[in-house]
Amino acid sequence: MVTTKRSIPLMRLVQENLSIVMTYAYSRQALAEMFEGKFRGRWGYLHAALFEISLERAEKACFELALFLRILDDEQRLSAYFASMNSVPDCGTLILKDGSEKPLPFREVANKVIHSSRLEWKSEKGADPVLICHTQNKEGWLRAEVKILALAEVCGRLMG
Repeated sequence: MVTTKRSIPLMRLVQENLSIVMTYAYSRQALAEMFEGKFRGRWGYLHAALFEISLERAEKACFELALFLRILDDEQRLSAYFASMNSVPDCGTLILKDGSEKPLPFREVANKVIHSSRLEWKSEKGADPVLICHTQNKEGWLRAEVKILALAEVCGRLMG
């Protein structure tokens, strides 16, 4: 679906960063349960290896993925294409400062990640993980809740 004339293979970079995000999002809960059940006492270096370093890599991958998706959207007019087909991907929820909520289209995911003050991961047993992008307080939104699985579906559609 996506064609590009760049020397940098953007779709490969999307794929790599999506891989890191998905691996982190879906392994977090299982690693936490294993860590709490198997390790007692002080395990600072192990904790850092399993949680802190992987969190940093996942957040970096989120920012890179957002940038690459914005570039692709700008170059390929993907949002306009989705709109013309009446199939704008719903990738989550945007919570505005007045408490109202709006669907979060794929382009807005990239914008919210890029313009967030911080990222937070929410994963509950039996539920798909969510990435929460917090506002910088300058915008009219409070937070964006990105459904990681929905974002992966959009990326999969681009790569297919």
